[in-house]
Amino acid sequence: MKLSKLDSSEINQISRLILTRRIVDKGLAYIPVILMGVLAMLSYWLIKNTPEIEQNKTRLIQKHEIDYELRNFSVKTYRNNGQLQSLIVGERARHFADNETLEIEAPQVQVMDINQHKTTAISRRAISNADGSELQMIGNAVLVKTQYEVINQNKKHLFELRSEYLDFMLDEEIVKTHLPVQIKKGNSYFEALSMNYDNLSQSLKLKGRVKGQIAAEQK
Repeated sequence: MKLSKLDSSEINQISRLILTRRIVDKGLAYIPVILMGVLAMLSYWLIKNTPEIEQNKTRLIQKHEIDYELRNFSVKTYRNNGQLQSLIVGERARHFADNETLEIEAPQVQVMDINQHKTTAISRRAISNADGSELQMIGNAVLVKTQYEVINQNKKHLFELRSEYLDFMLDEEIVKTHLPVQIKKGNSYFEALSMNYDNLSQSLKLKGRVKGQIAAEQK
């Protein structure tokens, strides 16, 4: 049987149909590639925006635990010229590795300035940083600065500080507190809600309801 002859309109219709199928077939062939690209982009976005796993962070955090203890100890520091700078004595100390601090029970501190004038301090407990340059004295803290008169070698009290908290910067020779403080200098007496004392510049700053009694100088 012979095929019927197609007219031009039918040929054009078939040609368009064949072309459309080819385009569709080619488009279907690219669908897997397009899907792979979309999945790759989604994977990148998820990795970039997913927060870090908390377990990894937890492993990096050290616990606040004691790694060693000291009993009836003393620690001395010296200046570059061999001169004694400070002496810290305590009944017991506990060292914490996570923040490199040393907690001291019943501390007794002595600090000598370049003129060998002595400053002593005591409290119920204290916290020292890693290099011992800062000492936070807590609980009935008392600091006394003394010097010896050259003529008769008599001990002379310059002043005395009392507070529940004293932050002692040993290297900078600075003592400060944000808690109420009592200051005795000779026969004069002061009270304040906070204080900053700089031994090197010989300056004393008192803040908050300062009151006191200034004694007349003795001739």
